[in-house]
Amino acid sequence: MMHAHFPGSQMSIVRDPDGVRRFTSAQRQVQPTRILAVVDRVPYTCDPSGAKHAYVPFSAAVVLDGHLAQRSERGLHFDFAVTLCDTNHRPVVTLSGACKSGELGTAILDLIAEFTGTSRIVSPASIDLLISNRDGLGLNDLSANPVFCLNPSWLFGINLEQATQANQDALTPRIAGYRSRSSVVAYTDGSLPHHGRDRGAGAMVTMQGHWASQISPRNFSRSSLMAETTGALLALRYTPSESDLAIFSDSRALVNSINDIVAGRLRSRQAHHVALEIAIARRRGRTRAVWVRGHNGNCYNEAADRIAVLMARHFNAGIDPAQTHSLMQMIIAEELAELALAV
Repeated sequence: MMHAHFPGSQMSIVRDPDGVRRFTSAQRQVQPTRILAVVDRVPYTCDPSGAKHAYVPFSAAVVLDGHLAQRSERGLHFDFAVTLCDTNHRPVVTLSGACKSGELGTAILDLIAEFTGTSRIVSPASIDLLISNRDGLGLNDLSANPVFCLNPSWLFGINLEQATQANQDALTPRIAGYRSRSSVVAYTDGSLPHHGRDRGAGAMVTMQGHWASQISPRNFSRSSLMAETTGALLALRYTPSESDLAIFSDSRALVNSINDIVAGRLRSRQAHHVALEIAIARRRGRTRAVWVRGHNGNCYNEAADRIAVLMARHFNAGIDPAQTHSLMQMIIAEELAELALAV
């Protein structure tokens, strides 16, 4: 736990006869009924070795475009900071901690209780909490907690820039340790049925806990490379453009195509090459492709393969997409069950 005091503040903390630490001021209530807190958080994942990696949000457009997709929060962690303010809305102290996704509300209460020396923060809506959703992961674990009055309208008329800055300062040392590894690592695969005019499908699974699957576009010819390309396009199009992207595929032809396009060596008017060129050109971060041996025990590659096969088979059989999506979630949970990542 880290305490960050603010220069020039006239506020201090005292221990009352009941053993509870409270803000001291001429205007304070003897038994304060509400607390004003400003919260910021930074999500991260852990690899099997325990190293922390920055969580890179995946584009919400993948869902809006109608693809079967999921962004899982299971396995995510948060570094967070809480700035407590006095009754005049002046920041007094900043506390910081870490927790698993889904436990942020409890962690905030524990941090405040540890600092104030009490565990009696139980009154409904006794804490006015201001928190943003800049990472797009939602506020469900906080909004469902009856102790918090989340982002009450009156807070937005108050200047809380100093408290917000204090939170960011408290998080900076924690973020610096893994910001340099904030690239997206995606494993992609494709599946092409071996009969009739059935459409192929592609899929991708990222180490950040995102997965998606899509039927190959109609203008793609029926070939396994077209299906493989469909999976790679999901990673290219929906990874944030400023993030570095590494695509791992068991298709040497796809890996060579991507790396040749990045290096400016490939010029082709085939539909899948044009699609790859457009997707790569819009990116500002670095892009590279890496070959990985298929069916060799790599859980990400296995998950992408199974999802692509399921997508192709179900689509061509006319099976309800809701059922397909449910089975894909089961595949992800099964393949990545042993990893301490966002799976």
